[in-house]
Amino acid sequence: MKHTVAYDIIRCLFNVERSENWDTSLSWAIRKFKSSSTRFEDFKVTGCVAAPFTPFRDNGEINFDKFDEYVEYLRNHHFQYAFVNGTLAEGMSMTLEERKSTAEAWVKASKGRLKIILHVGTGNIRDSQELTRHASSIGVDAVASLCPSFFKPANEEILVECMSEIAGAAPELPFFYYCINFVTGIYIDPSKVLQQARDKIPNLVGIKHSSRELPNAYNCTLVDPERFQVLMGTDSQFLPYFTLGIEIPVTAPYMGTLFYKLKTAYDSGDRQAAQTIQERVFELNNIRGKYGAGIEIAKAMFGIISGIEIGPVRLPIMKLTAEKYNMLKKDIAAFGSAE
Repeated sequence: MKHTVAYDIIRCLFNVERSENWDTSLSWAIRKFKSSSTRFEDFKVTGCVAAPFTPFRDNGEINFDKFDEYVEYLRNHHFQYAFVNGTLAEGMSMTLEERKSTAEAWVKASKGRLKIILHVGTGNIRDSQELTRHASSIGVDAVASLCPSFFKPANEEILVECMSEIAGAAPELPFFYYCINFVTGIYIDPSKVLQQARDKIPNLVGIKHSSRELPNAYNCTLVDPERFQVLMGTDSQFLPYFTLGIEIPVTAPYMGTLFYKLKTAYDSGDRQAAQTIQERVFELNNIRGKYGAGIEIAKAMFGIISGIEIGPVRLPIMKLTAEKYNMLKKDIAAFGSAE
């Protein structure tokens, strides 16, 4: 009876839908009530953001038994945030229900120790809106979205309209535009997107810039530095981004400690140590490149380095052959510790 009354109050105040994960929704609503005076304009990512791989079983089903162990690993390797259901997570190869369940699993396992930025991008705006509303109901810290790309927006104005439709599904949540043009094929200047979106998307707080053009990333930092945060989507180019004033990475989960040591050296003024660590980062990333640099390689590398069995990838990404996996494992052993 008490839960029923509490639910009715929370639903009216925060538009929370009843779900099996009632305790998570209830605790989130309480946190939201306590912090209701905090505006999304004040949201800033600090530290380092992991881009975790989704753990799958050998049959392709999501392995929900791994999330607690996964969160523990990320926290122990200097990550403060997780960018969930993104590219490395194969979010676009998951159903809407799987993405909802996975998001809930991350929120539940994190227990507030790891902040969650949930990727809600899909092949169409309505599915992304549904994921955004669900994100709001389960208590994620922010959302991000790429633009639907089978039918591509012709210009900045249309892209902004698409992002506005998605961000507006949860206007209280901080929202990041996810720019990854070499995947989506949308080669529209992201700095112009931010300029046009400034007055059209109130909860827009920045961009996850995973495209490979560093000048575009730098131009994004100039649009509205007080409001828009530029997150670097890279597994290697940390020092080059630092020189542009971009200091928060969204990176593969095996890079956490190396990034932490690099950033600590850089902030202390020890440029030589920072350069040495950056060279180690490039060396580890070059191992991935040696075998094709695909998600299947990065996921296998994380399993080898972390010791966490997170399973295979899903088609159309191809699973590693046993021969290639053994060669990769040998190269990582020769590299040594990523700690």
